[in-house]
Amino acid sequence: MRRSSGVDLVRYAVLLVGALALSGCPGPERERPGGTVIIGMRTDFGGLNPITNTGLTTDHVMKYGLFTPLIQYDEDLNPVPHLAESWEMHGDTAVTFTLRDDVRWHDGQPVTAHDVEFTFDMAKTPETASLLASAYLAPVESAQVLDERTIRFDFAYPHAQALEDFWWPPVPRHLLEGVPPAEMANAPFNRNPVGSGPYRFREWRAAQRIVFEANPDYPEGLGGPPSAQRVVFRVVPEAATRLTELLTGGVHIQLNVEPDQVQRVEQTAATELHAAPGTTLFYVGWNNQRQPFTDARVRRAMTLAIDRQQIMDALLRGHARPATSTIPPWHRYSPGTDPLPYDPDQAGRLLDDAGWLEGPDGVRRSPDGQPLRFRLMTTERALNRAIVEVIQDQLRRVGAAAQIEILEFQAMLAQHRTRDFDAVLSNWVLDNFQMASAPRSLFHSAEADVEGSANRSGVRNAELDRLIEAGAVATDDGDALDIWRQFTEVLQREQPFTFMFWMDDLSGARDVVSGFRTDERSEFVSMRDWSVQ
Repeated sequence: MRRSSGVDLVRYAVLLVGALALSGCPGPERERPGGTVIIGMRTDFGGLNPITNTGLTTDHVMKYGLFTPLIQYDEDLNPVPHLAESWEMHGDTAVTFTLRDDVRWHDGQPVTAHDVEFTFDMAKTPETASLLASAYLAPVESAQVLDERTIRFDFAYPHAQALEDFWWPPVPRHLLEGVPPAEMANAPFNRNPVGSGPYRFREWRAAQRIVFEANPDYPEGLGGPPSAQRVVFRVVPEAATRLTELLTGGVHIQLNVEPDQVQRVEQTAATELHAAPGTTLFYVGWNNQRQPFTDARVRRAMTLAIDRQQIMDALLRGHARPATSTIPPWHRYSPGTDPLPYDPDQAGRLLDDAGWLEGPDGVRRSPDGQPLRFRLMTTERALNRAIVEVIQDQLRRVGAAAQIEILEFQAMLAQHRTRDFDAVLSNWVLDNFQMASAPRSLFHSAEADVEGSANRSGVRNAELDRLIEAGAVATDDGDALDIWRQFTEVLQREQPFTFMFWMDDLSGARDVVSGFRTDERSEFVSMRDWSVQ
């Protein structure tokens, strides 16, 4: 039997006092059975507005906690009814949703089709600069309210995985209709939101904490009120401090456990590591419009010279899966293509063929004497630093001199967006399970010259364009799988990126937490079930 130490009792008293202070109640007898769950996270939330949000964690908290999306995903990543209790597809050109009649905004107003239409129209307005428009709504042309509970969406063109376009929650029209689109990102609502989900907003102390409390009126048809009385998100920027808070009980759940912290979490009796296949793709992006990376042979040689499995084993502690494209290996459209092997000898031969010959100092030279030297930039994150140092060493062995440049995230992002870089270690997040739309923004030639587009490597390839366009309209799964297999094969040949790995989502939880589970969908998929004994 585990005995409580004096430190445990003191910490319990501190947590209890903190919980009572948050609730404003006179004693623990008023606590719900699920208690208060405390989450440690790296950074503060952005604004809690589904239209203007750009953060993945914020997005998931809104989808699973604060708001009610039109659809959700089941464990097999199939769309299932949520706010929309049913739908009718009109061939491959439109869909009509019928909404539940028992979902209300946290101020008591009913959620209606007018809220859904307002959210759609605002997201599609260019001045709003909403990621919903690009990530979800590009193929959707218009919305029409048929009655208070019914709304029809017409598509701009037939496209695959149409229902996945609607994995987003509406916002309350009656609270936001007076906000100009260009000012939506700064609306006061974003810091004091009124949602419709199982939790409602209570308090926000910037860069310190944010508090949600249970919504007692959440419909039983959607699971009813959540288990915990409240969820407190604490901002703890330092990774080592977050780990200490988890191990000593200062937080119940730690998001973003770093790979080098895994062993400590696993070896601590009162904590458990939760790992799930992730949606974060790490890659090295080569500037396809800048020498020496205009040549596919050079890009391919770089990939062959990087021992990605060694990096996954040593730095990720095995919590990663090899990547070959923007399609994760666990998705039904994954063609199962093997990644390029680690083969420095073949890399050397490709560089020879491309005219980069060995130099006297070990750095290869072009016929006109230019050294194979380039900048490899990344962010200040410790994991990224470690990865680029390994890459630098491995590339040096084939005669390529990568000069590491560590930048603050926003500074790196600015250079990446303006295509002012040679090479970059970065990551991309699959924020929607719709494979059909994801590759266009990264690899289609039409995006290569668009200022600020996601095609930051300037990729131009007619074969990729054709496959991306075919995949976007492939409504048959068999046809889609064949198209994405060909797409992956072209990426393997051309290597506009070196696809490194898909990193697992790593979280830690105290043994007093019940109901916490993770999978491909999110660490927050079980948020409504969390409780503390």
